[in-house]
Amino acid sequence: MANYKVNLRSGSGAYGGWYNVQSDDISAVALADGWFVNYVSGATPASTSSSLGGWPTSGSAAWVDNENVPDGGHRVPSSTTWVQLLITGPANTNFDLDGYSNGPSGRFVEWRLNGGTSQNIEEGTNESVVNFSGTIDGSGEALLEYREGAGSSGTGYASAIRITEVLGPEVTTTDTLQPGESFTLTATNYASAPVSPATFTDSEGSTITVAVTISGSGPYTAVGTMPTLAEAVTAGTSLLFGDVTIELST
Repeated sequence: MANYKVNLRSGSGAYGGWYNVQSDDISAVALADGWFVNYVSGATPASTSSSLGGWPTSGSAAWVDNENVPDGGHRVPSSTTWVQLLITGPANTNFDLDGYSNGPSGRFVEWRLNGGTSQNIEEGTNESVVNFSGTIDGSGEALLEYREGAGSSGTGYASAIRITEVLGPEVTTTDTLQPGESFTLTATNYASAPVSPATFTDSEGSTITVAVTISGSGPYTAVGTMPTLAEAVTAGTSLLFGDVTIELST
């Protein structure tokens, strides 16, 4: 599962396995695989800091695995103004997002994703993170925002984010799906074992279901036999033509 770790600090510093986004980056910063991050013009951080400490990280923040990353951060402007970080990626893709704030204890940073319910994180623990699940919309965008959180005793900082792509279930086969012949399917990215039957839909919208036997523990294997021509006629189902989409439910 692909993940992209973004370092928010002053100056340059693309450390091993990390991408660097500076506080004035309002043009898209390329991550990988069609993912980009940049601040929205007019909603950028107030300033930066390069001496926040915060190493070593631990617990849920252990993914911040380079000692230079938590040493800096982008300063939030105020409790009423959101900093806006635009995430661009493949349209309609699900993802998880972790955000790490670092700075003096007693200071809070409030985060939210796509305008949803916000999470308020206290700095200074070296292990506190916010966690969101979101979706890149049909236009290929998602919006992460942060600001000074309720109860904060002073300026807070955003130090790092991690974007983890969540792949949807997929069923594939290398077989040609001929009438009366057996086939083997491979089901990947399923949270639990799929169940019989398999549903086949061709490019004309014709659909048939075929009983399959499921095995494995992820990826899963499904084995079955396509109906013969006589069986298809008897059942009153259409034959499949052209490209075929295969689905298994859970």
